[in-house]
Amino acid sequence: MRVLLVKPDNPNVYKHGPQASIVYPPLGLEYIAANIDDIADVRIIDRRTKLLSLNVFGKIIEQFQPDYVGISVNYSSQIYVSHRIAGIAKTYGSRTVVGGWHPTLVPSETLEFKSFDIVVRGEGEITMRELIQSDSPIGVAGLSYKRNGKQIHNPDRELMDLKHIQSPNRQFRSASAKKTYNFFGFPVDSIETGRGCPFTCNFCCIPYFYKKTYRRRANQDIINELQSFEIKKRSSFVFIVDDNFIVDRKSVVELCDAIIRNSIKKYFITQARVDTIVKYPKIFEKMADAGFFYLFLGLESFSDQTLEKLNKRIKFRQIKLAIKILHDLGYIIQGNIILGANIEDTKQDLESTIEIARSLEIDVPTFSLMTPFPGTKLMEQALREDLLLTKDWKDYNWSVPVLKYQNLSSDDLSYYLTKANEELLSFKKAMSGITRFIRSRGLSYHTSRISPVDIFNVIFQILKNLKTLL
Repeated sequence: MRVLLVKPDNPNVYKHGPQASIVYPPLGLEYIAANIDDIADVRIIDRRTKLLSLNVFGKIIEQFQPDYVGISVNYSSQIYVSHRIAGIAKTYGSRTVVGGWHPTLVPSETLEFKSFDIVVRGEGEITMRELIQSDSPIGVAGLSYKRNGKQIHNPDRELMDLKHIQSPNRQFRSASAKKTYNFFGFPVDSIETGRGCPFTCNFCCIPYFYKKTYRRRANQDIINELQSFEIKKRSSFVFIVDDNFIVDRKSVVELCDAIIRNSIKKYFITQARVDTIVKYPKIFEKMADAGFFYLFLGLESFSDQTLEKLNKRIKFRQIKLAIKILHDLGYIIQGNIILGANIEDTKQDLESTIEIARSLEIDVPTFSLMTPFPGTKLMEQALREDLLLTKDWKDYNWSVPVLKYQNLSSDDLSYYLTKANEELLSFKKAMSGITRFIRSRGLSYHTSRISPVDIFNVIFQILKNLKTLL
């Protein structure tokens, strides 16, 4: 049995700005590979690492002759290119399987694409293994498929126990992939400590993908993975991919203690909530000691009224305080703001949002437009109130207006998105964050993790990236 796993290219919006210099490994596909490599000949193609033309991709299919081609479709805007990839696979007799956030949340619609044979709903490790073992989707929990022109949706699969989940198989990375996975020029790897989020922001699909649960891996398994050859010897930076890293606070502190105790000298990147920072600053002090230095924060809005509508469960005063707490600890902050986060926003509201963002010390401010993804409360509202401008999924990429506003046109939204990016994303601000980080942690902190030459390299990479954006 041969299985080819494919990571499509990122949406165009990811080819500009800070995200253009951040490419993480396809951890989800590597988890799948680890669970089937004993029963199948597996390969992974990551089209982000070296953009292959569809003709070249076809030649790979022809040479490998996979029985199954599995495609990861997390972003809705990837669905069309994934369908083209699946179409090529089918011309060579492969069965096509798609999984990820988008297919999980709209399985019936996904199966309407003629080149998709099977949809994996939810977590795919065990589901894919059972599919490969039986060579049939019949009776496999978590699968939707077509049979004799009809759609069949098998029962949902229960969420996995993560306590001793098999670690992802990183052996399938090509030489070019290893060079491509980077964080502003530094070699980077990814690791997962938990899945899910107990919060239910109305624009986020994560709670619905993971059924509003949160589960965490065993800390010793995480330490073992951090000490593996692929991470220990090849990567200076490690991105913890959890959508909300600090849910189980006790486990986070214990993990940081274990990282320090085992002398794991890495720079860690992850995501956190504003309210957690304000309530538990000591946890972030412990994280800093363990090597955490770069945090992604979903700020979304500076209006308490809008934050309440988004069900963010934070206040603007907490945003300001969280930024101060993190800066005092030497963190670099990347904060995302949604322009038009309130359907009632006016031009003055967008102007105000940009001015407030300018006044805050956000080292790497990023901006997006309100986008209603499948399965979210926001999409339910948009459908209920007839707010959608389009259902063309390629436009669902955070940078194209897809919602009707009472007081704003699509041109207004596009104008202010460009304005925010051009005026607020600056090398000076990023350099300020880097300088603060280097000074606050001390020389020995850095020299134990990375060479001085590489520190200058990251500055060069950020400058290069910002030049491309502006």
